[in-house]
Amino acid sequence: MVDETKDRPEDQAAQGQAEGQNQEQAEAPEAPALPANKVTIEEMAASRKKITIEVDREKIDSKFEEIFGELHKSALVPGFRIGHAPRRLLEKRYGKDAAQDVRNALVAEALGEVDKNEELDILGEPDIKLDDIELPEKGNLTFTLEVEVKPKFEVPSYKGIPVTEPQLPGGSEHAEEVTRRILAQKGTLVPVSEPAQAGDQIIADVTVKGEGIEQKVENAEMRVAPGAVAGVPLEDLGERLSGAKAGQTVEIKTQVPAAHEKEEWRGKEVTVSFALSEVKRMELPPLNDALAGEYGFDDAEAMKKYIAQRAEVQVAQERLKARREQVSNYLLEHTTMDLPEETSRRQTAAVLRRHYVNLLQQGVPRDQIDQNLELLASQAERVAQRDLKLGFILEKIAKALDITVEEGEVNSWIAYIASQQGRRPERLRQEMEHGGSLGEVEVQLREQKTLDKLLEMAEEKPAGTAGAEAAAKEGEKVETAGAEDSEKAEE
Repeated sequence: MVDETKDRPEDQAAQGQAEGQNQEQAEAPEAPALPANKVTIEEMAASRKKITIEVDREKIDSKFEEIFGELHKSALVPGFRIGHAPRRLLEKRYGKDAAQDVRNALVAEALGEVDKNEELDILGEPDIKLDDIELPEKGNLTFTLEVEVKPKFEVPSYKGIPVTEPQLPGGSEHAEEVTRRILAQKGTLVPVSEPAQAGDQIIADVTVKGEGIEQKVENAEMRVAPGAVAGVPLEDLGERLSGAKAGQTVEIKTQVPAAHEKEEWRGKEVTVSFALSEVKRMELPPLNDALAGEYGFDDAEAMKKYIAQRAEVQVAQERLKARREQVSNYLLEHTTMDLPEETSRRQTAAVLRRHYVNLLQQGVPRDQIDQNLELLASQAERVAQRDLKLGFILEKIAKALDITVEEGEVNSWIAYIASQQGRRPERLRQEMEHGGSLGEVEVQLREQKTLDKLLEMAEEKPAGTAGAEAAAKEGEKVETAGAEDSEKAEE
């Protein structure tokens, strides 16, 4: 009987050949490492750097070999089977496209290496014009780009930050204010003979005068609150109109913003005059069973009870917010930092868009929003710069205190928001992932956790301490810079 387990001569030969190939591969020397890119970094302006990258010729040639090697396996060249076309024909036929592919690949690899440089802390996308980069036929490839980086700054001592218990309206007072806002939606503006006060509406002939400037609007309806006229922000408009009566004229001198839509107005001093003809005040309807029914309640008492319960929760939230604000203001006041310009502009634009959309969703007419766009933009810039600076500070402190956000915390936040909106959490999460806002949630949660940790480390001061109260008021002023228009919409 033949022993089938014994290797046949041809099998032994094949095995020996395979072993020889494996031994050759094992003994073959590794390909020499390609030269690293030469990177030069220059300071340009605050938080902006110019980076010059030089790619060695050997690296360029290696990339060409890689690309033409792939082409050789797949390119269709007339007269040749796939994989048998000469290199010179491939270069002639695909040389231009191959050069672009080599350039694009080398630039992308170089940018990836720069982005991994932890010392740079790059913000956003680099400012680079790819089409302006030419791949040389000989010698090295050199190109430059500009990037914005996170600012360098010293974090102030954050142990023992002075914090006082904020003096806020109680739940009952807050409930009254919420009730007033709800009733205002059903209220009626009626003429009054008394002096104008905050929240009233005036009817006036409005005139804007300056060097080469004269514009008049008759019977303009204005709210006694911060606003704008002809694209000129008037943040103290509410204060100046308060106390004025029909028949009186109020004048406000100000400067036209540099970004005004009319170039000939920009930067000029103007006087805005309001010749009041009428003052109107909101007359609120009574909160009765019929009105409560319109909001889905059985009766007025049920609606009042609901508002009171919600007011208690909101007051607690406002108290925590005010305490966090004191910590934030302390950090902002004691930190010197030059903000990156491009990132600041992007942040401002994002805040302005968000506020614009919020007002539209609240039912404010688009033309009314556009009339106050200059004021909204000014407010958005202040809010954006403050948020950006605070974000950099809290990020640094979070790293020092090893504060992180777990996946479960993000999911809990999404579940809470979904319940408030009557939606499915998984659907909301998908939308946020698609829109790219999920990362913002993690940042927001990390900042809140950092502020709460700093509150644990804070030094409690007696209620009414001047410094802490002033800090709280200043923070509230900046924080609510864009909220006044939202409140107007609600009313």
